[in-house]
Amino acid sequence: MTRRSIFMGAGLMLASMVFAPARAAAPPSAGRQEAAKPLRAGDPAPPLGGVRWIKGTRVDGFKPGQVYVVECWATWCGPCRLMMPHLSQLARTYKGKVTFLGVDVLEDDKDFKATSARVDAFVADMGDQMDYSVCQDTEDTLVARTWFRAAKLPGIPASFVVDGQGRIAWMGHPMHLEVVLPAVLKGDFDARPFEDKLAVLEKTQGAFGTAFKQGDYKAALKAAEGLPEGEPAYASSRSVMRLIALVHLDQEAAERVYAEMERTGHANELLANTLMAQEGIPNSWRVRAAGLVKQAAKRKQDLYNLAEVQFKAGLKAEAVETIKAFLAYLEDKSAKEPAKAAALATYSRKAQEALRTYEGGPKAAPGAGK
Repeated sequence: MTRRSIFMGAGLMLASMVFAPARAAAPPSAGRQEAAKPLRAGDPAPPLGGVRWIKGTRVDGFKPGQVYVVECWATWCGPCRLMMPHLSQLARTYKGKVTFLGVDVLEDDKDFKATSARVDAFVADMGDQMDYSVCQDTEDTLVARTWFRAAKLPGIPASFVVDGQGRIAWMGHPMHLEVVLPAVLKGDFDARPFEDKLAVLEKTQGAFGTAFKQGDYKAALKAAEGLPEGEPAYASSRSVMRLIALVHLDQEAAERVYAEMERTGHANELLANTLMAQEGIPNSWRVRAAGLVKQAAKRKQDLYNLAEVQFKAGLKAEAVETIKAFLAYLEDKSAKEPAKAAALATYSRKAQEALRTYEGGPKAAPGAGK
């Protein structure tokens, strides 16, 4: 609902989806806080006692039969921020089955109150792009020590999946949750072979990314097609990489891949982000991306993002209509919830600025009209 829309970092989101996963390195911690028991897959999930809850439903313990995703992030972490809309989408997809928790960790302020104020402002600014429960680590960094550092992960964002028995099923980069969560919910997830597959995937993503950045789309396509077809752990990334290479190479082949992605459910909002990040491609792909975002826009809060997508795709009339609907939603919500009027007024001002831009005429998108 803020300017941190799905386009805030579409190019970096592409990197997260089809290149090697982006992480921010963790700062060193004080030596006296290093003594935490190592955390491995299969271990009981450490407690979250004492965290400061900021948003959503607080979680005082891991209930039997419920699956949880505990996401470690920080306000200074760019890759963390870019993954938040994706996590929000997953939280909505798995509502009732998986509880998502974002835990702010690894802030560098020694003044806990100052840190808390900055974290609160960040969460408020993200709005519905953090559409899950959010809390802040304890003053003595309990979560950072007993979760993140104990797991010896290379950086953040870092996701921990807690299974229905309250044990750590998996931990790693959140871009892989789409594959991990269905298997954990079915009860047949095995972390060790999955990690072996991830190593292959990340090597392929690296080769794809190198070729793509050099404009060698044929080499990028070859790298993508080197992943075994039919393997669930590779399916989404393989499809996206193939499509993104082909939209630069062969429109008929790209159409066939896209049709298959629609059939398998891989044509979604994240794919829309990736398509919108491309330059020098037919604008019809941006129009298609706008359609994907419209399908995903189930709530009134999503209308701001949808309008921005439509405008970037050259759909001026649709963008104007959508942003006006969003403004009407804000006006109605402000009347019904006076306590939120001040915050809603901020969103309204941004939406009004967007409306003026949309009514003034679309900016020429690279490749538009081809």
